[in-house]
Amino acid sequence: MATAQGMQMQATPVPMAVAVPVPTQAVPMQAVPTQSMGSPVEIISLFGRLPGIQSATRSDQHDMDGAFNFLSQAFQQESSLLNPFGIVTATRGSFPIKSTAEGEPTVATLFVACNDRFKGDMSAALVLPDNTVLAQWSRSARPSMIQAGQTDLPLNVYGAAYGQMQTTAWGRHHSHIDASGSGTKVVSKGCFQPRIYYCIGAFCCFFPTCGIAACVFMCMAQKAPGHFLVKRTPDGPAVATLKLWDVVTDISASSKMVLEFPDETDAKTRTQAALAAIFFLADNFIDPPRGGGGPGGDGGGGGGAPDAAVMDR
Repeated sequence: MATAQGMQMQATPVPMAVAVPVPTQAVPMQAVPTQSMGSPVEIISLFGRLPGIQSATRSDQHDMDGAFNFLSQAFQQESSLLNPFGIVTATRGSFPIKSTAEGEPTVATLFVACNDRFKGDMSAALVLPDNTVLAQWSRSARPSMIQAGQTDLPLNVYGAAYGQMQTTAWGRHHSHIDASGSGTKVVSKGCFQPRIYYCIGAFCCFFPTCGIAACVFMCMAQKAPGHFLVKRTPDGPAVATLKLWDVVTDISASSKMVLEFPDETDAKTRTQAALAAIFFLADNFIDPPRGGGGPGGDGGGGGGAPDAAVMDR
């Protein structure tokens, strides 16, 4: 090509920059975590050595905790079939994931954010103690009996694809499935629940004890956890046991989860079970308001949207 002084020079074509998709940093936290160059295999060494994990969601982290704040948010957004009164139900929280072993430090912190709990959108991430993003996933809507939503959520570990978080078309059976199609899913033990046994005991002992034993049994039922099995997909044996204490008071809720692994469960399966259980806990946290349903949210989801934990029971 000719220059302004009349000299000739050769122009080398430069290829256009390739657009590299960058994972969305959807983490509701004060300090933005750093992205590490670690390998996805490292997550197996993290969760695979643990005898179990535990975590708890706290009701005081809900953005709308209490009846007064709940009613004050009415008609603040467009009404819908799930939310006819246009109530703002955004929420977010951060919850430590710990080992069930005594004296173990926090393994990671679960960050969850939701713009509309009726719709069920979710942005979630696991962040290591050094502020590094370990894993993250997101969706735009919860699948349910009356709402279409996302059932396959791509999971990124250290920025690389590491299978998918999955549910059924009704938002049940929270699972982690790897690239080969194997994985684990959270399945309810159905009617074989401690709470059911306490209720049967209360019924049988009501008249012989003039209702005294029945009151004791019902109080014990209030504190009993829901029992779930984590099974290999599609219909394999159980590889872990999940216990969920879910307490509903007024319009807020708090939950505690404990996941226990048998000694024979291998490291990779423990990691998949931990991811499925953490997904289950995150989905339970952003369920719609469930006032008046009693412990465990047995009254069902607000606005007709089914509660994920209740459906799995």
